[in-house]
Amino acid sequence: MTLIPLITIRRVRVLKGTTRAYDEAFHPGVNIIRGENSSGKSTIADFIFFGLGGEFDRWKDAARYCTAVQIEIETAQSVLTLHRSVRTKLEPAYIFYGTMDDSDGHGVGDWERLPIRRPSGGKELSLSQVLFRAAAIPDAPNAGDSNVTMHQVMRLLYADQQTPAGKLFRFESFDTRDIREAVGQLLIGINGYDLYDGQIRLRELNNQYTEKDRLYRATLAGLPNSEGLASVQTLINRVQELNSAKEKVLDEIARVDEFVNDELADSFINERKAMLSKVRAAANALNGRDQEAMELQDEIQELGDFLNHLEQQAERLKSAETVAEALGGIEFQYCPACLKPLDGADEKHCIVCHQVVDEEAARSKFFEIKIDLEMQLRETRQLSTARATELEELKAAIRASRRDFATLQIEFSARYDVSNSPRESFLAERNRKLGRIEQEISYLDGLRSVLERLDRLSLERGQLNDAIEALKVRLGRLSASASSRRMKALNSVSVIGRRILKDDLKREDSFETAQILSVDFGDDAMLVDGKMNFAESSNVVLKNTAILSLFLAACYDKEFWHPRLLLMDNVEDKGMEQDRSHNFQRIIIKEAEKIKMPHQIIFTTSMLAPELEGSSYTVGPKYTRDNKTLRDV
Repeated sequence: MTLIPLITIRRVRVLKGTTRAYDEAFHPGVNIIRGENSSGKSTIADFIFFGLGGEFDRWKDAARYCTAVQIEIETAQSVLTLHRSVRTKLEPAYIFYGTMDDSDGHGVGDWERLPIRRPSGGKELSLSQVLFRAAAIPDAPNAGDSNVTMHQVMRLLYADQQTPAGKLFRFESFDTRDIREAVGQLLIGINGYDLYDGQIRLRELNNQYTEKDRLYRATLAGLPNSEGLASVQTLINRVQELNSAKEKVLDEIARVDEFVNDELADSFINERKAMLSKVRAAANALNGRDQEAMELQDEIQELGDFLNHLEQQAERLKSAETVAEALGGIEFQYCPACLKPLDGADEKHCIVCHQVVDEEAARSKFFEIKIDLEMQLRETRQLSTARATELEELKAAIRASRRDFATLQIEFSARYDVSNSPRESFLAERNRKLGRIEQEISYLDGLRSVLERLDRLSLERGQLNDAIEALKVRLGRLSASASSRRMKALNSVSVIGRRILKDDLKREDSFETAQILSVDFGDDAMLVDGKMNFAESSNVVLKNTAILSLFLAACYDKEFWHPRLLLMDNVEDKGMEQDRSHNFQRIIIKEAEKIKMPHQIIFTTSMLAPELEGSSYTVGPKYTRDNKTLRDV
């Protein structure tokens, strides 16, 4: 049987040490806490919010003297008693699996300590996780890879007096659109458990894939680039080839006398001379390339110096052009040599030397110099790059020559330095070859475990990728149905809200003619036919209508994950007139009487509708300044 999400408060107790400052029973349906202003009604609402996991520490003076709040709740699964000490907003909670009366007879060891927020590592459950499971609410992720908490849910179930009336959610300084959207979608039941479970599973799979991919890349990076061994099978094939070569060499060693005889003495000497010539030729080639590299490095250095010179010349030319443009032509009134007054001259002749001034020729010459510098710079850079490339290629050739020379030296030494005969040379060469083969086999044996790990990681990574892609397709189908669910849920909220607004006293024209009540979780707003921000008292009515409509829609639709709990401490906030408050109270009662599903509404008022006084809806006495909610405090 599918459980319908539910949290109902059965009893609230506030402690001051061992003294009960407040202890009242609540009931399903409508609960009204009434009393004069400043009699402590809001404080009880704050204690309920805090006791159910709200992060709250802005206590009024009387509440600061209290030490703890205890709340007995009935959920879709069981009856629980919660205990939170009145300290910080992240104070952990203690939970007893049973009634408050039963908990009185048990010690601390029978209570389970739960952190308010989910601890890192996930080794223990948080209060939110336990309450969500008890209330049959799924553990829903939000866009920040964290999870929706009871605190976030209560922000949409608790209308307090501190939050601006135009805000849908209870105000807090750190808030994001993603969090609000996640809470709203959770409460209206978008896509059922499958989408949220799938999102959580997708997050886990992505984390697993990232870790496997990291290990795969790290293991792959540890393999030598030149091995050419991409799998365990290629390594096995290579080991088989080496074992075959090893058997062949052992056979040749065992049959050495069949391969070596006296006729090979002359060829042994000739081969020694030929190999010695190879060693000397390799040494000469290596020396020649070393010398070529040194000359090439010197040339690159000279090109670098010349390039720096050209760049400095280009910079000076640019500066000269800038100065010429800034100063323009210099006019002399006196001779710079003798200081005698100069006769006037036209613009085409120099006033000092009377030579013809050709500005176009000067500009052309200036441009010619500039282009010539740019050409030299480009050619020098190209030549420098080409020489650098040649040097890198030459260095690679030198490294190869050095390896070849070293190999020839080792081979010559193994064959001839310790061998005085063809037979000894034959055995020395075969034993050296055998040693290389055995060394490579030993190395490959060690490499095999790495390749086996690489193959396993590759397989696991592929399987995870297939699972991720399949899950994405499934989530895509579920997401496609989310818009349908959202439309159905919010349309129900809109229909109910329009009905409530029209039952309001005739104070706001837009409410009387309302066609659509829109609730936008992400924008934290409520709109009537696209409009918002009415008179403050009307904003209060609109805010309460929105959260009441959301609550009522959940009471008519089992697909909502709303816990069917509503807490309102603002039904007469922001200058609400008494008649309008009475009317809204009657609306709440009328709407609640239609509900067949288990539910609970708790609201506070200092101006109770007369016919409700002494009714079954009230909780506790009518509080006054002399008889406040918190006694002995």
